[in-house]
Amino acid sequence: MRPVIRMIGQAHLDPVWLWRWTEGRAEALATSRSAVDRLREYPTFHYTRGEAQVYEWIEEECPALFAEIQDLIRAGRWHVVNGMIVQPDMNLPQGESFVRQALLAKRYMREHLGVDVRVAYCVDSFGHAGTLPQILKKCGFDYYVFMRPQAHEKALPSQAFWWEAPDGSRVLTFHIVDSYGGPGSIEHIGRALAAKPPQLADTMCFVGVGNHGGGPTRAQIDEILEQAQSREDVEIRFDHPQGYFDAIAPDAGTLPVVADELQFHATGCYSVNSQLKRTHRQAECALLMAERMASLAEIWTGRPAEREKLAALWHELLFNQFHDTLAGSAIKEASDEAIMSFGRVIVGAREIADTAGRRIGEQVNTTGPGGTVILFNPFPYRRQDYVEYEAWTEWQSWRAHGWSLVDEQGLPVPFQTVEASAPVGGKEPGIERVIFRADLPALGYRLYRFARGLPLAAVESRVSAYPPPPTVPPTGGDERVGWGLENDLLTVRLDSETGAITSCRFKADGRELVGRGGWNVAQVLEDTSDTWSHGVRGWDQVLGCFGQAHITLADQGPLQASLLVERTWEGSTWLQQLILRAGEPEILVKNWLHWRGQWRMIKLAFDVAVSDPAGYRDVPFGAMPCPGDGAEVPLHMWLDVSGVPSPLASLPYSGREDRGEGTRAGLALLNDGKYAGDVTGSTLRLTILRCPPYAYHIPHPFGAKHRYDWIDQGLQE
Repeated sequence: MRPVIRMIGQAHLDPVWLWRWTEGRAEALATSRSAVDRLREYPTFHYTRGEAQVYEWIEEECPALFAEIQDLIRAGRWHVVNGMIVQPDMNLPQGESFVRQALLAKRYMREHLGVDVRVAYCVDSFGHAGTLPQILKKCGFDYYVFMRPQAHEKALPSQAFWWEAPDGSRVLTFHIVDSYGGPGSIEHIGRALAAKPPQLADTMCFVGVGNHGGGPTRAQIDEILEQAQSREDVEIRFDHPQGYFDAIAPDAGTLPVVADELQFHATGCYSVNSQLKRTHRQAECALLMAERMASLAEIWTGRPAEREKLAALWHELLFNQFHDTLAGSAIKEASDEAIMSFGRVIVGAREIADTAGRRIGEQVNTTGPGGTVILFNPFPYRRQDYVEYEAWTEWQSWRAHGWSLVDEQGLPVPFQTVEASAPVGGKEPGIERVIFRADLPALGYRLYRFARGLPLAAVESRVSAYPPPPTVPPTGGDERVGWGLENDLLTVRLDSETGAITSCRFKADGRELVGRGGWNVAQVLEDTSDTWSHGVRGWDQVLGCFGQAHITLADQGPLQASLLVERTWEGSTWLQQLILRAGEPEILVKNWLHWRGQWRMIKLAFDVAVSDPAGYRDVPFGAMPCPGDGAEVPLHMWLDVSGVPSPLASLPYSGREDRGEGTRAGLALLNDGKYAGDVTGSTLRLTILRCPPYAYHIPHPFGAKHRYDWIDQGLQE
């Protein structure tokens, strides 16, 4: 039997990249018009098109063209793939975002195109999380087509294989080894044939000019048809991905299994444009919060949730998860527009959540003295955590005027005042922020009340911050050398010169967690790679660290103590507030970084005092191990290194005989908007920012432009 080359006519369209979305929309309309014309001209030609956003644009702007496409779909000539809004970044969105990509897009395609898409198709995305097979399978996809990483970036056993998630879910996967937009020439077809797995008769070869190119051209189609007529060694036909997967189904059981993430390509895109990535994280979280609050309000009040508004906000978020947008590889104009778009999502989601909270609050009996605070927990589990709240106290200081805090039973609640957002008032602050520990039921609320004259909670201070003593004590004296924080669980010490954490010890057993390299070490690394960091697997050229620390006491009270640490590097300034709270085995760090550099990367390094270390990271709906060799990896909300408490003789916990077999220790580093890091042995590093020019692609000769816009300069929070 002759091999079968299935030519896939298509056009890769980036709705945003070196242009704004309005130009992307225009090219989508023009390319689709061209594809319909080619289908009319060539009876054996087939065309493949994905992404619900493209079809939505056509339906809105060119109804007649949309009707033609519907006819061609029914005729089996136009084929719909990739039941997602766009081809998103396949590492950075949360798991729920991938579900919504499929939910909204597949629903649209069923209702407007009459198809249930089974082929996921993200040929240009910059790597693919290892949990995706499970997500894809549960979203109704059986097949996956991708191109990146390419052969020089990851060795794969076969062009076609089963891709398996940690839970055992599998999707049949095709790896484009040449190009998703080739010319269809003899050489192009030859490369596709050479990559075909020997046990299969069929393979795919992708043809068509994308991004302003109009798809397969007449010349390309004519050359393919000529080869189909003249060649006897191979059968060449126009087809579509679903046809290919159907053809290889009888032999699919012979294909190898890949139980791994499909990485790594463009590793710099995990971290570049940190402001965009942080607003993306905020938008995702705000939408999930809004949905939960709206659902609770509908259940408790009977008033329907704002479903259409929620769907529109989700759609706006999902569109901006397009791989060049979220990866940070688009031009500045497009990136700035995406940040504004995420901002609209955040504001819209908060409006929905606030409205839902007000509706629920109307059902709550709030009669009683003073003001009322209703705290909601939109999570399906109990929350015991600290709350910060600025209560209106008639321009009066809490302590000076006898304000207190009680729960719904009238029992006093310990609280502490900290700095408010607004610096108003005279000798006494006119507005104060209070912190207190709340205990909230799952998917529920608690009522707290603040008023004058109510009983005050008696609380013994369990947390403190302290400066270094005037003189260094002799060996065996006071251990509080240098600035420090302490609560009932931890003792933390800082280096007065560098601002780094030199010790974090459990008070119960003396266990030391900080290794020789310290914690919170603000490294500056050389990074002369382009915006994508093509060909880079990791960064190890440390030029120096933020230092010359200026440390001051910020808070000192029964519930919270904190230090302000300001450090500098070549004109850039990094201010951190290190916070320790009573009863918490965690250090909260707030950051304000004013960055002025170029061609640099910043990482926060933490050397954990463990042996036999293992690193793990948060990925969409799961966790994946980290290579321990310093290679850059994508991550979400946390990065962890754990191991056996260190046996190193120089560390305080070493030599203890009561550690016991199987004792583990470690550090989990949580974040609210970062997506990259690395692990080397027992040291984990979170990538804070990169600062190449926008959309700078080597081999472009740097300096050819008179002026460059540098990513991530300015204030970072």
